[in-house]
Amino acid sequence: MQHQYDFDRPIDRRNTNSFKWDIPERHMGTEDVLGMWTADMDFQSPAPMLQTLRERLDHGVLGYTIRGPKYYEIIQNWLQRRYGWELDKDSIHFCPPGVIPAVCMLVELLTKPGDAVFAFMPNYDSLYGAAESMGRRLVTAPLSCSTQGPLRCADWKMDLDAFERAAVENDIHLALFCSPHNPVGRVWTAEELSEFAAVCRRHDIFVISDEVHCDIVRPGVKHIPMGSVPGMEDRSATLMSPNKSFNVAGLMTASVFIPNRQVMAAFRKKLSAWAMTLDTVFGTLAVEKLYSDPACEEWLDQVNAYLTANLEYAADYIAQNIPSIKTYVPEGTYLLWLDCSDTAFRGDALCEHLVKDLKLDLCDGREFDPSRDDHMRLNCACTRATLREALKRLERI
Repeated sequence: MQHQYDFDRPIDRRNTNSFKWDIPERHMGTEDVLGMWTADMDFQSPAPMLQTLRERLDHGVLGYTIRGPKYYEIIQNWLQRRYGWELDKDSIHFCPPGVIPAVCMLVELLTKPGDAVFAFMPNYDSLYGAAESMGRRLVTAPLSCSTQGPLRCADWKMDLDAFERAAVENDIHLALFCSPHNPVGRVWTAEELSEFAAVCRRHDIFVISDEVHCDIVRPGVKHIPMGSVPGMEDRSATLMSPNKSFNVAGLMTASVFIPNRQVMAAFRKKLSAWAMTLDTVFGTLAVEKLYSDPACEEWLDQVNAYLTANLEYAADYIAQNIPSIKTYVPEGTYLLWLDCSDTAFRGDALCEHLVKDLKLDLCDGREFDPSRDDHMRLNCACTRATLREALKRLERI
């Protein structure tokens, strides 16, 4: 271990135009609300990357920026090293604004207005919302979860029979997928992905896979990129980003992996039409440094350990002290999916009670599924002290 990072050091993000901390409308006129909602971390990004950005800033010329050969080599090495996925350079591209803009472009490319697009629910609202915002018809099936005994992340399953029925009844040829799954935290196994892929092959379904949380997993859990699943190489677009992994969402960058040459050519053409063929200067530098410097990878391994400890602490605290809420440690992400169905609150009343009475800003479960008015999502990517205070407040629910 080269350096021990201190994730317990508090950093005040208020008054920095933080999306997580500085939206007064979310606080409903209440002071001292803890921001535990949107999925970014309250930790400084790796120091070697910050130094690289400072050096470029000191250079003083921040002109139009391209991605050179080194950029693609670094991406290829990262994929091979972390996931055992070997990908040729022509299958690698980018989308400067981020993963969801890439999803929207691909939805527009692969379907026509009014076409049916599939997603399992609950799901990340910006992901399934991309279908509706592009004028497509969203068709869903549930993720099922056993309710017998204590909740476990592995109890969440894809209802593949419902997926296949929906595909046949609605002539579906595009699915939106999420792994690691937001909000339930599943990291799908090789067997599960193989069974999902079999349905896609039978019904000629292309998959857009949002894998922005891919580097944030628990010990012993292996993330498998959709594009590496046998049979999915030619019928998938896999979207990744350092945004969640290294807390650089403000740099607005994403990688897009499309082995299908026809789809990739159409995607490149769409980027060109929208004048998005260049990159942000800091986005390119950050990706290259984060994915190549061993010290940054060490930071990632350490932050994963810290997040796992936080999640275990929070799940145990809730089990022992807040019997009206049920949760579990997710296999991936740093987000707890809270079942609040045994509390006295639902929907707007639940959100208002949390913010106004408990001074907690969590994600409304209805963002992930309109029917989940009894669920909330809690972000544990903060100092242990902040998490401990949030849980003490949550006790009063």
